[in-house]
Amino acid sequence: MVEIKRLGIVISPPKGNEGLYAENRTSEYAAYNAGMAFDGKSVHMLYRFSRNRPADGYDPALMSCYCEDYINYAELMPDGKLVRDFGPVIKPSVPREYAGCHDPRITFLEGKYYITYCAWDLGYLPGGVNKTRLGFASTDDFKTYQKLGVVDLFAFDKDHYFFPERINGKIVLVHRVEPEIQMDFFDSIEGALDQRFWDKYKTNIKNSIKIKRLYDWESLKIGGSVPPIKTDKGWLFIYHGVRWLDERARLFEYCAGAALLDLNDPSKVIGRLPRPLFKPETDYEKFGDVRNVVFPVGGYVYKGELYISYGGADKVVAMCKCNLGELLYELERNKT
Repeated sequence: MVEIKRLGIVISPPKGNEGLYAENRTSEYAAYNAGMAFDGKSVHMLYRFSRNRPADGYDPALMSCYCEDYINYAELMPDGKLVRDFGPVIKPSVPREYAGCHDPRITFLEGKYYITYCAWDLGYLPGGVNKTRLGFASTDDFKTYQKLGVVDLFAFDKDHYFFPERINGKIVLVHRVEPEIQMDFFDSIEGALDQRFWDKYKTNIKNSIKIKRLYDWESLKIGGSVPPIKTDKGWLFIYHGVRWLDERARLFEYCAGAALLDLNDPSKVIGRLPRPLFKPETDYEKFGDVRNVVFPVGGYVYKGELYISYGGADKVVAMCKCNLGELLYELERNKT
């Protein structure tokens, strides 16, 4: 049994801003879904900051969930305590992301931090054309950022990030066209950004599906969450699963899951927890802008503990931790 210790809320939206449910969204701000990178001294955090202003003529029925949706930077101590919030660093700048840049993941790969984020244009392009797309950026120091491009698929695509090293000489990209998880292999970062590859993807997608739904708690869909963490047992793969609580009422639940992937062939699942690693239990996980959500996005290892950042109810950035050895032991016990 893996014991999860909740560390509480790390970043909250401005005060006086109590969240309501998604179907009746009137709260003004949200801060959630934070990617992380630990450099051995400090934890670099990029999180989604959103604002909703219905009084200004914003219509959430026709546009994305928020009229402002961008990525902020914060610095944390290795134990998860906030040092400073520096504010916005990545904002929409091209039509395919005008409705928002959000849900950032961070991977340190070949001497550079790569930031992968969802690019959304809902409300700015015609219906049937607008969607979430794969956005890419990079930084060397978390002070200056370079956007690398946005790639477009035939369907909504998100939950994407790179493995932190090449595998058999290839760059590995994880992403998710619902309802299951895909992995694709490239010779370079530039190859992952080549629109010609994605233009042909509809005919190849079945070959790219590597992790499928197995359990009731992930029966609606699954998606990648935390960029894989290399251990001596395999790649630790933290993901999320979604299930209906009441389909007629459109009430669902997001939980965090864990799997262990082969070091040399990450499409091979060694072990997988049959139950959620953790699920919504506290008020800040059950009640916010979207009910019953824990959405893991970032993770790192410090003093033998796995630290995970996650969005609580699409409203706050929260963190938890568990013993890495215990988690790996349970994953090896639950071979697939």
